[in-house]
Amino acid sequence: MTTQRLSVDDWIGAALDIMATDGIGGVKIQRLCDELGVTKGSFYWHFKDLDAFLDAIAERWRDGEGRFRSRLDDAVRSDPKRGLSNTVSAFLDRRLGRLERAMRDWSRTDDRARAAIKSADKRTFDALVSGFEGLGFDRGESDVRAKILFYAGVGFGDVGPIGDRSEPARQLETLVDLLTR
Repeated sequence: MTTQRLSVDDWIGAALDIMATDGIGGVKIQRLCDELGVTKGSFYWHFKDLDAFLDAIAERWRDGEGRFRSRLDDAVRSDPKRGLSNTVSAFLDRRLGRLERAMRDWSRTDDRARAAIKSADKRTFDALVSGFEGLGFDRGESDVRAKILFYAGVGFGDVGPIGDRSEPARQLETLVDLLTR
């Protein structure tokens, strides 16, 4: 067993690692304890119960994604096309993609996960709309272009590119080029 005191962040980080490989179903108190090398008492020191822990995971996703999205917002404002590219390229991060898929799966059956996904999606979508507006497209066109890019990014992250699977980043960059003309 570990002698170092764990933080709430340590517990949530371990849960997110498990979710990235096994989904929310893999997040069990005993498994977390085994992974972290501690007893269940350590878990209950930090969280009232599993439900409170799941609340914390959803909140982390919403808040962590919010911090990530605000960095994207800044990038879109300073260089709209590059910001759009950076936003969709985030969908290609393998761990983040697996974790996003796990969060979306969880959100189908859990209101707190659904709210966290909805919040993160809104921030991403708003950043994309802002990027297209920054390139001179009106609100309506920006909205449609942002939806195409957002759904493509989610699709690339979920199922990957169709056809030539060796260069998804180039394919997404081509999509950004097409949508920003």
